[in-house]
Amino acid sequence: MCGIAGFYGRFEPRQLKEMTHALIHRGPDDAGCETEPSGIGGMLVGLGHRRLSIIDVDGGHQPMWTSDGRTAIVYNGEIYNFRELRTALERLGHVFVTKSDTEVILQGWARWGERVVEHLEGMFAFGIWDKPRQAWFLARDRFGIKPLYYCRPSSDSLAFASEVRALLPLLGGARVQPAAVGEYLLYGWTSSEETIFRGIRQLRPAHTMVWRPGRPSEAVRYWHLERRHERWGDREWAEVVRNGLDRAVESHLVADVPVGITLSGGLDSSAVLASMARSLPAERIRAFTIGWGLPDDEVPFARRAAGHLGVTALERLVPPADMARDFARCVWHLEEPIAHPMMLTTLALARFVRESLKVVLVGEGSDELFAGYPQDRLLAPPWTWGSRGLVRRGFLAVSYVMPRAKTVARLLAPGMRDQAFLEAAERQFDFYFEDGPLAEGALRFELERELVHQQLARIDKLMMAHSVEARVPFLDRAFAEMAFAIPFALKIRGGEQKHVLRQAMESRLPMEIARRPKTGKLGTQALLPTLLGMVRHGVLRHLVEPRAIAARGWFDPAAVDRYLAAADHPWIRHHPVEGRRRAKFAFGLAVLEQWARLFLDGQDLPEGTQA
Repeated sequence: MCGIAGFYGRFEPRQLKEMTHALIHRGPDDAGCETEPSGIGGMLVGLGHRRLSIIDVDGGHQPMWTSDGRTAIVYNGEIYNFRELRTALERLGHVFVTKSDTEVILQGWARWGERVVEHLEGMFAFGIWDKPRQAWFLARDRFGIKPLYYCRPSSDSLAFASEVRALLPLLGGARVQPAAVGEYLLYGWTSSEETIFRGIRQLRPAHTMVWRPGRPSEAVRYWHLERRHERWGDREWAEVVRNGLDRAVESHLVADVPVGITLSGGLDSSAVLASMARSLPAERIRAFTIGWGLPDDEVPFARRAAGHLGVTALERLVPPADMARDFARCVWHLEEPIAHPMMLTTLALARFVRESLKVVLVGEGSDELFAGYPQDRLLAPPWTWGSRGLVRRGFLAVSYVMPRAKTVARLLAPGMRDQAFLEAAERQFDFYFEDGPLAEGALRFELERELVHQQLARIDKLMMAHSVEARVPFLDRAFAEMAFAIPFALKIRGGEQKHVLRQAMESRLPMEIARRPKTGKLGTQALLPTLLGMVRHGVLRHLVEPRAIAARGWFDPAAVDRYLAAADHPWIRHHPVEGRRRAKFAFGLAVLEQWARLFLDGQDLPEGTQA
């Protein structure tokens, strides 16, 4: 796990050093920074790297070059099948000088070229400089676990990095993409290849791109999550899930340093822990749990799961008021605004983990594969007895922060009110629901959009803020392909969500965890009322008061104030959809204003916090 940076163009060596230094939190263990003339018109090639040493601690320095000096790589991630690939390449005559997975990618490129990504199992983002072709090859893993941003400061230049902050100086600072503001209010995140930063794009998951000066470049998709058709019964599927998760977790334990786990007490992380305990002695496993002292706190369930499996449980209580002190710092590290209440918990958890470890497994990806979100209930009877169009509209309405694009438009200032763009943003997910089974399209939407731009972005940025590598075994390719193939009737049965996963885990976990009724993400639901209070009447109030909204100039202050005030109405506050929506909107608005102050206005982080 690392931070990478690279460029081609009329740059200076100091700019690469500045880019690499901006990523120091992603890799405090080692640094590499190399530039050389491209040989064409005074252009400079740069490769920068910050390393968090996990595999081949002593021998994995980057940038890494082939022995003939023709090709180099800067790489971020972990390749879990690198030992098998190394053996295969050695049989084909390749000679290795390190024990790192980085060299496996580099040697694989020499053998397979651009198709090297098809051989890699893991999470990754990398750039390969091909000197003879004068070309950059960029690649991102199948699910987008690792980020990769790029920009074009001029028509004949390219720069890329693991985080936006490394690219902003090359563009003269941050500028907002106005259309993205409305899209953010609609979803709570921005969903396209474009980011909220004007001029900065991201390579999409499961895509590669070849860039050569003076030639058009286009991202190419190298993998799709295909729907397989298997004819197994309930118990057979449960066994397949159980064994598949064991294999995925075992592969994700590959490391030359200890690996722990973040444990919420929910089914997902508890299932990962149960598989982990089958590969490692229980006494060697450390499970990290954050509590916030609210009635719906899941700490007792985490304690129960750890105790049942004989695992060392490490707990820390961080009240919401303490987490609020991290608010600006969370927004700073997220870079792109995300209206997700759990961001405060994630940063506190990363800080806790880093006191003793730098690698943990996490449970993300399960909700998307096994239909664990509130809106997924609408994809099963009795809701599906209605029309397909009604179910689709209901699913998207619950998924969004705002109900419709026209609602967003009413809150925006006239100069920001691009109705056509907002309606297009609202419709951009239509193709997921046009053909085929509705449930399959809905879960694919969650996997390819919401998971990437909300969950994985939050986990990567905030864990790496404290130099912690988070691994996601539910998104192991083989496991995800298997889970996606499970009939939807086994994912939600009799109103029980994640039915087949619960069935798979009932022999390994206490019944109060394996079969605990799920009424939504308890951690998020528990925090929302508290965070709403902070935004409406507490420490975050200054970010959404009418004076601040008016000064920003993006919104109609009176319309926003009316919409926020409605959140205090008893009927709305206790409504299962509207209450959640208004609270998320209020929190998201505070995130957006804090983002603008940090990145657009250039404000420093509040005293007592550190970037």
